[in-house]
Amino acid sequence: MTTSQGAAGGARRKAYSYLRFSTPEQSKGDSYRRQTTMATAYAAKHGLDLDETLTFHDVGVSGYRGKNKDDGRLADFLEAVHVGRVTPGSVLLVEQLDRLSREVPRKAIKVLESIVDAGVAVVTLADGQEYTEARLDNDPMALITVVITAQRAHEESATKARRLAQAWVGKREAMPSRPLTSVVPAWLQLNRELSQIEVIPERAELVRRIFDLTLSGVGKHEIAKRFNEEGIAPWGRGRIWYRSYVAKILGNTAVIGTAVPHVMDHSTGKRVRKPLKAVLGYYPPVIPDSVFFEVQALAHGRAAPAPAASAIVNVLSGLAKCPRCDATMTRVQKGKKSHPALVCTHAKQGAGCEYKSVRYETIERRLIRVLPDLLRDREGLDAVEWHENEVFHAEETVHALRDKIENLVDAVAERRSSSLLQKLSSLEEELVRAQSELEVLRERRDLHAGPVLCSRIEKAAAAIERGREGDLDRQSVNLALRGLFKKAVINYPAGTVDFEWSAGGVCKVHYGWTAGPYTGPIPENEATA
Repeated sequence: MTTSQGAAGGARRKAYSYLRFSTPEQSKGDSYRRQTTMATAYAAKHGLDLDETLTFHDVGVSGYRGKNKDDGRLADFLEAVHVGRVTPGSVLLVEQLDRLSREVPRKAIKVLESIVDAGVAVVTLADGQEYTEARLDNDPMALITVVITAQRAHEESATKARRLAQAWVGKREAMPSRPLTSVVPAWLQLNRELSQIEVIPERAELVRRIFDLTLSGVGKHEIAKRFNEEGIAPWGRGRIWYRSYVAKILGNTAVIGTAVPHVMDHSTGKRVRKPLKAVLGYYPPVIPDSVFFEVQALAHGRAAPAPAASAIVNVLSGLAKCPRCDATMTRVQKGKKSHPALVCTHAKQGAGCEYKSVRYETIERRLIRVLPDLLRDREGLDAVEWHENEVFHAEETVHALRDKIENLVDAVAERRSSSLLQKLSSLEEELVRAQSELEVLRERRDLHAGPVLCSRIEKAAAAIERGREGDLDRQSVNLALRGLFKKAVINYPAGTVDFEWSAGGVCKVHYGWTAGPYTGPIPENEATA
């Protein structure tokens, strides 16, 4: 079955392309070129209007466990379908059905059904087959083909996963005679020529200092603060030393030479790291066993009951930022009788910022009261204008590059020159990059300034409003806000929370007056709140 134009003389059907690569390297090679060429050729042959402003690429995202439909660009396409951005009668072009999903057939079919049930046809470019709601309902062979294809794709991925797992089993069995991986703790390094793990002396000395300070009664927070005040550069990607990193070092058995390999377990539907049998003597030790176990006994003797790992007690978790240094503001509570507050992590760790606590409950109550209405009014959102300007400037860049290339082609035709040819090649590469950037900007404009944005706003507003009835699901609210905003600056000098829209603009929520006078206007819906 093939795709054709709409009813006689009607508008051409819209087509969208979905490309998925399970490894980033595939996007650089023939896989990308093959999939894009096939989509363009098919659309031209069958009279489809290929919408290149809403092409979905999932690079380095596997379909084996459904990550592309949960977190990748396929998830964005499904959302665009369900909110009407992609209209019924449209066509989704994929190389093969396994590009949509490599999960077990039952789940893979659900992905296909979720698309065709919305009136969007799926065309597999490799064989030219079109799958629609009507065909899957009335053509048993089409449904059987889908099941067989899904089963084959899943078995291929499962076989690859088993082989990879077996390879890692072999590597683990070779421990400790041969390094399992080049990834080692920050105070160690892999000598590739000798294929052995070695100590970095100055870092090992710092590890020993952490243990000595702990045994002398200095807490993790104070250790991190001292290191920051002394200007000791942190290890890894962190900008400063944190209490949590000090805690990780103190609890890491690698300091006494013991490695604990892990395997990733997916049996519950979630990625869970499960520890395996410890391997003694894998790393060169930097701390005596007696010192390590003395610190563990000390820590367990002081440990307080830990909250549930999945519990989120702060609706602004991961969003709240300091107005002075832009570091994360975290929720702290000093004792059961104290009120939780938001404080700057840099100030908390003694990294130079001002220590200022903002009562968390005040902000949360204010957000529940006014934020839903502000969201629905799109307060401060300049998405359409901002994205249109970005797209306009990108289009101008593309047009300018094309003009330069055309002029250069004419010059080369008149006088062949190696320098001109080199310049032409450079401009063509620059044009490819500019066209790619333009495509990304168009996708952002369509996703952040259309029905998708409306849907996300309503979800966030509804989740927050449930808090008025005492039924606030902080995790749901947090996830919804993350889908709308880049960050929320706790602007305590002005008494506002400044939410920065991902699509551009700032939504200000006033929660009170604090250190400095606020001279700006007060929104009408907050003047009497």
